[in-house]
Amino acid sequence: MPWFAGGQAHYGWGLLQSGAACTALEWSAVMTEKIRRHPIAALLVWFFTVGQLLAFLPRIVEAQGVELSVPLFVTASNLIGLLLPALVLTWLCDGRAGLRALRDRILTWRRNPWWYVFVVIAVPLGAVLLALILAGPPDASGPALPMALLLGLVLQTVLGLIISNLWEEVAWTGFVQARLQQRHGALRAVLLTAPLFALQHAALVAGGSFAATIVLLLVLTLLAIPFRAVTGWLYNRTSSLLLVGLFHAAGNAVAVREWPGDGMLPLLFPGENFGPVHLLVSAVVGVIVITATRGRLGTEPAVPGAQRPQAYSHPTGPAGRVR
Repeated sequence: MPWFAGGQAHYGWGLLQSGAACTALEWSAVMTEKIRRHPIAALLVWFFTVGQLLAFLPRIVEAQGVELSVPLFVTASNLIGLLLPALVLTWLCDGRAGLRALRDRILTWRRNPWWYVFVVIAVPLGAVLLALILAGPPDASGPALPMALLLGLVLQTVLGLIISNLWEEVAWTGFVQARLQQRHGALRAVLLTAPLFALQHAALVAGGSFAATIVLLLVLTLLAIPFRAVTGWLYNRTSSLLLVGLFHAAGNAVAVREWPGDGMLPLLFPGENFGPVHLLVSAVVGVIVITATRGRLGTEPAVPGAQRPQAYSHPTGPAGRVR
């Protein structure tokens, strides 16, 4: 073999490695640009693969005789499947300024106290009134009411907000619905987000027949439309994802069972099962909001000093481009 053959082989291998590295970098750049152009699609692809795999894991291993907590894995799905990509995509599309803007909307709490009264009281009060109509006064003893309020409503609202509901709304309201609203308007954003939000809960309604699961998902989608209208209205009026998450958590605290603890109605009416009564009440509230705002859902600035909330647009991005 000539003395220079080994050098030529080494040089050729180096060219191949360099070409492969350039190809990988080019592919990465192309994918990054596609994600920046379609951040909502990127989040949905991640959530409905990785996120839903986590949510359905207890259903999958159930056939092997292994019992896992479905609500616990749904919570993990919310954190890894929704919150994580929402943060990463916000940074990728809007940079650190976008992350700071999102953080500010999460931490915004200085709003008129009546907003807190509404988000904490509206659905629980309506659910109790409906339960009284359906079942009459509860048979519980004297301390049951304060226990139901403190342990069922207050504690479960706080736990639900911290563990899951706030982070759900960071993704659904602060990322998906806000960006859709920029492009399509408030009401169309609600109609587009609601079916996706309903599908998020597929693992919770699965377990029966396929037909029953489909029917439940369709009903959940119909109920999700007015619910998403309320979340959009709250967000547009207050710029506060904290208030949106609190409304979500207070509604769940009405009827939640077992995880992270029993809610208000299970403690107040221990022998009754009212099902998703909080969803029905939320739907009524949503219809009232849609009607009262004529479908605008508070898109005009209404809180002094608060701007109309929207997905952060990077100052160096093309003018008018919606991400």
